[in-house]
Amino acid sequence: MHQNNCFDNRSAAPQRVTELAAEDFRIGGRLLPSRFFLAPLAGYTQLAFRVVVRRQGGLGLATTDLVQATMLWSERPKSLDLVATCPEDRPLSVQIFGGRTEDLVRAARWLQEHDYQGIDINMGCPMAKVNGAGGGARLMCDTSGATEMVGRVIDAVKLPVTVKMRLGWDDSLITAPQLAAAFEQIGVAAVTVHGRTRAQGFHGSVDRAGIREVVNAVSHMPVIANGDVRTPEQALSMMSDTGCAGVAIGRGAMLDPWIFRRIQQRVEDPDSDQDPAPSQDEQIAFLRQHFELMHEQHRERACLMFRKFAAWYGVRLGVPEDLEDRLRRFETVHEFHEIVDQIAARHGEREQQIPTALLKVPNGPIEHW
Repeated sequence: MHQNNCFDNRSAAPQRVTELAAEDFRIGGRLLPSRFFLAPLAGYTQLAFRVVVRRQGGLGLATTDLVQATMLWSERPKSLDLVATCPEDRPLSVQIFGGRTEDLVRAARWLQEHDYQGIDINMGCPMAKVNGAGGGARLMCDTSGATEMVGRVIDAVKLPVTVKMRLGWDDSLITAPQLAAAFEQIGVAAVTVHGRTRAQGFHGSVDRAGIREVVNAVSHMPVIANGDVRTPEQALSMMSDTGCAGVAIGRGAMLDPWIFRRIQQRVEDPDSDQDPAPSQDEQIAFLRQHFELMHEQHRERACLMFRKFAAWYGVRLGVPEDLEDRLRRFETVHEFHEIVDQIAARHGEREQQIPTALLKVPNGPIEHW
């Protein structure tokens, strides 16, 4: 019988969870600042966002937006943008995807040659264009093939290799526990499990019992849980319910960029009623810093790239709805700062408490995504 990473087969007491969360944590020899990670979100978790979230405190590890292996080793400009980093952006893993082992191996070697610190292989993306090319969650349908592919990548480099996956393709094909056990045997440094199937996309509820089955399938390899964590309480209860070694947060960090700092506060002082919520000045500064970092890298393209963040930031950063709409349409640096000046002057007047982004999740059959 395999033993759980962190606990026995019963749910852990809250005190034990906070004690564990405060302990040192390593993946592939890397000592990480915390057990709470920024999960990759396609189109969002690029350099500027990663850095500005790190500045808020409490973040243990960030992973890049997923990048196609062939585009990376052939050094296409868009892919180089996706893996752009800086000294402040540490510790970092780069997430690659693809349906051909040779491409993943070449991408992994490229990352090692260019001094990156970790490689994450995507087996969880539900998007049709990724699955159609044999990558993402499609890889989970062939457990022996996936294991061989990952093993080839591990053999090709000295960097720690991790895997991001879902519970399975659909309810009839739950392969994450089997894959996790196989990955541990070939030397995968850790796996991250999003608690939904590919068929679910981002709909329905995360299956914490399913994540726990993955945890119980391995002996020592860390399992990182992912999905529907938007508060410190949910992060810690995820650890308690699943026995996972850490928690990766994606959409929750978009909705609340201070969530890692808030979790850290709860871990360091679990009896405190204090919640280090951001002040108005911090919220306005976050908006400006994020855009300025994006502008440093992308120049005028930053105006277009930043627009999609407006729907996530509206409620948490105190953006009145009409100004959120303007953030979705601004065209110049001057116009951005003019809008933010107005946000600062009108902060707190917004009545809508549901972030616009949560009203606009993809609809229709997942095959159309």
